[in-house]
This record gives sequence, C-alpha cells and structure tokens, in this order.
Amino acid sequence: MQVPMLDITAHEAWFADYVARERRLEKEDPSPMDLKREHTEHVLANARAIAEEEDFSPLVHRACLLAALYHDIARFEQYLRYRTFRDRVSVDHGRLGVRLIKETGCLRGESRELQHLIMAAVGLHNRYALPAKLGQEVALVTHVVRDADKLDILRVIDGHLAKRPYNPTVVLQLPDDPTLSSSKVIACALQKSTASYADLLSVNDFRLLLATWMFDLHFATSRQRFIKQGHARNILLPLPEHGVYAQARAQMLALLA
Repeated sequence: MQVPMLDITAHEAWFADYVARERRLEKEDPSPMDLKREHTEHVLANARAIAEEEDFSPLVHRACLLAALYHDIARFEQYLRYRTFRDRVSVDHGRLGVRLIKETGCLRGESRELQHLIMAAVGLHNRYALPAKLGQEVALVTHVVRDADKLDILRVIDGHLAKRPYNPTVVLQLPDDPTLSSSKVIACALQKSTASYADLLSVNDFRLLLATWMFDLHFATSRQRFIKQGHARNILLPLPEHGVYAQARAQMLALLA
C-alpha cells in the first residue's frame, strides 16, 4: 500500500499531460523528446530505489521523488527551441526547469519547504560541481537526483553506442573521430575525478567521461547499481587498448570489475 506522503501519482499524471502537449508541438522528429520522457521514468525509479535504502524523513523522501520527476522538465522546451540538449549551446536546462515549475504551477498545493527542496535540486542537478555550502536536506535531495540521473544516462548511452551511426543528439553532436582526444578528460580518469563536458572533443572522450561518473556517486545503492548494471563497462570497452586512452581505460575497467 502506498504511503500517502510518497504517493505522487497526481504529479505523474500532470507530467504525462505536459509532455504530451510539448510533443504535439514538435512537427519533425519527436523521438528525442520520447527519449527524455522514458529517461524521466527510469530516473524516478532509480530515485525511489535509492531513497528507500536511506533513512530519510518523509519530507525529504517525497522531495526526492518529485525532484526526480521534474528534473528534466525543461528538456522538451529546450529541444523545441534549440534542436539540441547541449546546454552550452542553448540554455541551462536546470535553471529553465525551475522557471517552468514556477510558471506552470505544477507544485501548487505542496508546502513551501517541499517546493524549495524540489526547485533547488532541479536547478542544481546538472551542475558540474555543487556549491560548497548547501543545507543538508537540499544536498541529500540533489545528490539522489544526480545519482539517479547518471545511472539512467548510462543505460541510454550504452544502448545508442552499441550501434552506428550514432544519434547526433545522444552523443552531443561530438565527432566520431579516433584522432581527437582530450588530455583533460584522460587526466581526470587517471586522477579518479569526474571529467567535464566542456573538455570533450570526441565520442571516445564521451565514453571515458561517462565512466568517471562513478567518482561522483553519493549512495551505496548508486554505486552498486553503477557496477552491477554493466553499462559503464560496455561503454568503455570499445576504447582503444593502445595509445592515449590505454592507461585510463585499463584503470577504469579494473575499478568496475
């Protein structure tokens, strides 16, 4: 039986209607928007699994679920306006998400405290690094969403990188050129730190960056899923065994074993 505080079915119905309205506005190729709708469903499932293993208050638990549901609400408008999901060449989808939450009133009826937690997590979930000083509850909710998001992005990318030609939207319009490599991304992998999107030069860099996400997971459930699901390993394996990626590839595969 669903605990009332954790029942978000009304929000899920609202979100489904919102996505359907946005999708009807796309006259060319709605498949990237379908991808984001499916992604949201998986992120919500991941967030539920993480939150259920943690000793969160009912308020924080509910905030985790709703922040996961709404974390990518801006992706649909972003795609309609800019034809890309790359924030660097379009708009910060975290900030836009907060604006849309306010404009649509989708959190109307929730407490101010809960709204604050949700909007903070939505606005921060896509940051490369979080601010040093965050309230404990804001940090918890944001970390749950970030972990849940990363886990599902790996699933999506794993499926798309298993076949060519690559979907340009999925690989962030990066060139599939084996002669291009980022020394900064490689250095991050070797130093066991998370690489930055700003340093990506190629699809191979993207593969390595995704694997470095394991260094930015905050919950035991997240780390267990990251390794056991095998998506990071699948993404890494096609990297060249020799050359500039060799050492980073071997080290990351060993950590994922």
